[in-house]
Amino acid sequence: MDELSLRHLRWRANLLMMVASRNAMGWRSLEEFIRALESRGELLRVSHPVDLEFEAGCIADRLVKMGGPAVIFDQPRLGDGSISRFPLAMNLFGTRDRTNLALGVDEPREIGDMMVGLMKPDIGAILRRPWTGLGLLRQGISMAPRRVSRGKCQQVKVVDPDVTQLPIPTTWPFDGGPFMTLPLVVTADPLTGVHNLGMYRSQVFGPMEVGLHWQKHKHGADHADSSDGRMPVAICLGGPPQVIFSAISPLPDNLSEYEFAGLLSGRRLKVTKCLTNDLLVPADCDFVIEGYTVPGEVRVEGPFGDHFGHYSLEDEYPVMHVTAITHRNDPIVPMTIVGVPPMEDGYLGEAIGDALLPVLKFQHRDVVDTFLPLETGFHNLAVVSSKQRFPRQARKTALGLLGAGQMMFLKVVVVVDEGHPVKDLESLLDALEDKVSIPEDLVILRGMVADSLAHTSPWENIHDKLLIDATTPAEGDPISRGQGSGVSDSLAITASAIDGVTQARMLRPSMMVITTEVEGSPRPEESMEDPDERLAKLQRERIGEIREAIWSLESSKGLKWLFITDSDADLELEGWRRRLLWQLFCRFDVSRDLHFDESGSRVCWDATAPIPSNEGPVPVRRWPAVTLHDPDLVMQVDEWLSQRL
Repeated sequence: MDELSLRHLRWRANLLMMVASRNAMGWRSLEEFIRALESRGELLRVSHPVDLEFEAGCIADRLVKMGGPAVIFDQPRLGDGSISRFPLAMNLFGTRDRTNLALGVDEPREIGDMMVGLMKPDIGAILRRPWTGLGLLRQGISMAPRRVSRGKCQQVKVVDPDVTQLPIPTTWPFDGGPFMTLPLVVTADPLTGVHNLGMYRSQVFGPMEVGLHWQKHKHGADHADSSDGRMPVAICLGGPPQVIFSAISPLPDNLSEYEFAGLLSGRRLKVTKCLTNDLLVPADCDFVIEGYTVPGEVRVEGPFGDHFGHYSLEDEYPVMHVTAITHRNDPIVPMTIVGVPPMEDGYLGEAIGDALLPVLKFQHRDVVDTFLPLETGFHNLAVVSSKQRFPRQARKTALGLLGAGQMMFLKVVVVVDEGHPVKDLESLLDALEDKVSIPEDLVILRGMVADSLAHTSPWENIHDKLLIDATTPAEGDPISRGQGSGVSDSLAITASAIDGVTQARMLRPSMMVITTEVEGSPRPEESMEDPDERLAKLQRERIGEIREAIWSLESSKGLKWLFITDSDADLELEGWRRRLLWQLFCRFDVSRDLHFDESGSRVCWDATAPIPSNEGPVPVRRWPAVTLHDPDLVMQVDEWLSQRL
């Protein structure tokens, strides 16, 4: 065999291997993915009836907290006591391994590398060896959705559509009702017809009415605002995992969710037209709920136990009127829960961050790595490592990221050195300890965009942001950071004796955290709806007294960071650091809760739950309760799980 023939055979073999690997990547249905989980021993089937109100969500929560398996409830019990005809799946993506399996990758960054390859192909290499471009060509082809006349999602048309017959859980005691938590909401731009696939929680109001929680910043809201009449909407449930992942990914505006799903799966996504409107929906999803919204028609939606670990409170959102429900033969309804992390959405969020990092680095050349910890609800903290070739380059990097898609919602950005391990939170504490000068390196950005779900914000959709420069100064930077002396560990013992302090611990030589209880402060299990100006003033004064009492100690002169939070963070329990990280960022507002001493060299970070007030220096809106299950239910579920697992 001549050399040319050998080269041709090697090329064909490589091509076939590439095609095979890409075909193996994409799941064709949710059922296929679930079968794979079961074969791996990562699926718990529950054959007895389980209440959709509270019980199913509690089981899923306990499973994700222990790193347990996915779960299918074969007999989910509806609110009227009857058993739904459809099984409910939860905790499908509740570990990093399962999330990677759903995406068909060893590491999510493989997805971003593939996207960058499409965005910036090596033209020179392709010209020299044209066959090397065939993979890119195939990927490009796979991105174009393929329309089919009838999808599997339309194998059954429900005669009398009734959303309340679907197994949709109510997870938390103060939830406003059942919520679809993995809905794939399809809308189209009324002017261009371009489709959008978004994930907006959907509250079931009744058999034919669903609330759509799309926020002002989302494409669904844009489409509704542009519509001058009934706007068609479709809610899809289930389907291939890559479609679910596409719906929650913050994609560039020139890349549609359907195209991204095709890229993830290595094959063109099949779409089909709805029966009662012209929207195109994923043909292989499990359910399609068709309907429309009416301009200006809204209804009170919520409360809802949300991903910040608190309830997002009631507000007005559009109402979808149901016109049809179709589904596959033998469909499965997937749902998730959100609340105090770690939760299933945390693993999906981390995967999104890792998957899109190469794209972010391609668009922002100074970025080396990023990490948005699941403990902080993602939007509350980003750790960013940056190149540092010239003075303040890292600050430039951080400011650029605040304009990158959903990173506009970030509250705190910490920039660190290029070689810093961004996912190591102990290293983060080291950087705050060694690299930060309080007067020089804390930059406050006033009046910026906030997430609509950010309950700590003084005003809806608006808050201040904090940029912390924890990098080594570049050559030519006038900042000179000498090593601080820190304080003795005995300071925590001394601080514990101060009136109002319940616990104190040193995190680093110049960093201490204390917990406290203040009269009238919101309790985790209760929401505070109305302002109480007297108690709010007393709370501010009490926190101020504790802060000044600590700063007045002679032994505290080297204390740069003082963190104060509520006593429901027990600093002696196992896993207290994760709980502390959550409280520090999910109960903290930049404009209200940063306090500096007279010299500006020390800062107090107040992360106590504030009492609603209109008369303080910065307003406090309604303060929501923490998402907590009924303790008796938790005890029952834990006992049952101990017997099953």
